[in-house]
Amino acid sequence: MIPRWRPPHTAAGLLPLALVLALASPARAAGPAPLLRCVQQRYAALRDLSADFAQESRVASLGRPRSRAGRLYFLPPGRMRWEYEPPDPQLIVADGRQVWFYRPERRQAIVQPVDEAQARQTPFLFLLGKGDFARDFSWEEREPAPGPAGAVSVRLRPRAETPEMSLLELEIVPGECRLAGTVVEDAFGNRTRLAFSNERANAGLEPGLFRFSPPAGTEIVKP
Repeated sequence: MIPRWRPPHTAAGLLPLALVLALASPARAAGPAPLLRCVQQRYAALRDLSADFAQESRVASLGRPRSRAGRLYFLPPGRMRWEYEPPDPQLIVADGRQVWFYRPERRQAIVQPVDEAQARQTPFLFLLGKGDFARDFSWEEREPAPGPAGAVSVRLRPRAETPEMSLLELEIVPGECRLAGTVVEDAFGNRTRLAFSNERANAGLEPGLFRFSPPAGTEIVKP
């Protein structure tokens, strides 16, 4: 079975300057629309972004979480890199044309066209120069709820629900329009949360980070 990528559900650090905003405090707006616009404008203005991430996934049928961590990198348009740390190392690299999923312990790399692999990977599509919150999601027009670590939480429903995503929750730092975390629930009740830290924006990332050459002896799989 070909593994399905869930990052990333993209520090968004994945993901991540002046803010284009008329309101002094988006968190006090009547609804989340101004805050979501500010988030999208912020990340659209980035030249590059890197951040640490902590990922916790809970499979509904198992009832126990799985924790992972690593570092992510974005270089618009269309390039990203996710490095998952041991004991379960994994590397995901998008070079703008295709995406590589590399598992060193299996000596296997899966490669797919970037549009096919990322077609449903919101919320990180906007970090790659694609996707639009207002176009792709609906939400209740009410004040964002308090979230963890001083962030506010905005719950979004995809206008076209898929098995991979039935709910998206964004944890946003008010006044900065920065993503502190994301939560994705799928149609089966599985839930993945990503928390972002140590973000660095516009640091001048090397393009070589976003190229992948399979090591000798690696099995190449093309779904």
